[in-house]
Amino acid sequence: MTKRFSNNLGVTKIRREFVTAKFSQRIRCSWCNYYRKVYRLQDGRYRCKRCGRKFSIDTNTYLANSRLPLDQWYELLWWFVYEFTANKTAKEVELNQKLVHRCFSVIRQAIYDHELRSMAQFFGEVEVDETYVGPKFKNRRKKNREKYRKLNVVKRGRGAKILQQPIFGIYQRNGQVYIEFVKTVDKKTLQNIIKGRVILDSKIYSDTWKSYRGLKKRGYSHQTINHGKEEYVRQFNNGKIHINGIEGFWGYLKERSLKHHGVSDKNLIFYVKEIEFRFNHRCLSTKQLIQKIIQILVSERLVSAEEIFSKIKLPEQIKARFNYQISLRNLVKFGPPND
Repeated sequence: MTKRFSNNLGVTKIRREFVTAKFSQRIRCSWCNYYRKVYRLQDGRYRCKRCGRKFSIDTNTYLANSRLPLDQWYELLWWFVYEFTANKTAKEVELNQKLVHRCFSVIRQAIYDHELRSMAQFFGEVEVDETYVGPKFKNRRKKNREKYRKLNVVKRGRGAKILQQPIFGIYQRNGQVYIEFVKTVDKKTLQNIIKGRVILDSKIYSDTWKSYRGLKKRGYSHQTINHGKEEYVRQFNNGKIHINGIEGFWGYLKERSLKHHGVSDKNLIFYVKEIEFRFNHRCLSTKQLIQKIIQILVSERLVSAEEIFSKIKLPEQIKARFNYQISLRNLVKFGPPND
């Protein structure tokens, strides 16, 4: 492996970065959380006096199944933070492209879980809006365009968005953004998300889309801006009514998605959540952002329900019923697949 960013750092110093991120002040057992007597072994692992089990830095973390040394993970983190693609990174560091892509996928999975666990409720001045991501109909392959015409799913106006993935976003002014994949942008769906994420008595700003009607009855102060009449900013009680913050994030999201030249449906949520994470930590320096991602990677990994049931011997009928009721990572796939 050719190192460009961490070639001046030794393996011991890089390992110390991961140990500090995982254990902070005291080394604790990854199995029983005991900290009074933990022994350091010659192979770099630890052994707990209480339970007698051995553990290491990557036990029960997102790095648990990786054979890649920590110093190589550290180097790849720099390329990831600088927003290089897996193909470009693999060429520069002289590693296999599939290996680099797999490492980047692990980082995105960890970021996705972190965003779900750490996102707090919004308050104050909040902007809400929806957008669509995915290829337009005219940019799809010819055989797929013919298939969609036969299925009669090609429409004009807002109905043309049926082949794209709708995303709903909430942005607290001068704060964080939260995005969620939705099946439809109807009133019930969007207002239930707002109710769960925005504290009552907050000021909500939106456009005139019909799904936002009735927010005042739910206990919010709601003001709208009419983009149809080319109205983008309006003064109101010593404040400004606009949704330029969330609109700016949509541009930030779509601009950074172009470099991947298309993402599969099942992985799209991870790329979108990565961009959400970058936006929410935009004030951090490169070094601080790498330290933050290291803390996420060495944190306890979330295990999906499907992964648990795959390790348990159950009749196929029960597994099929379970898979029908609970989807992996709460993802929802809508409409025909993208190209």
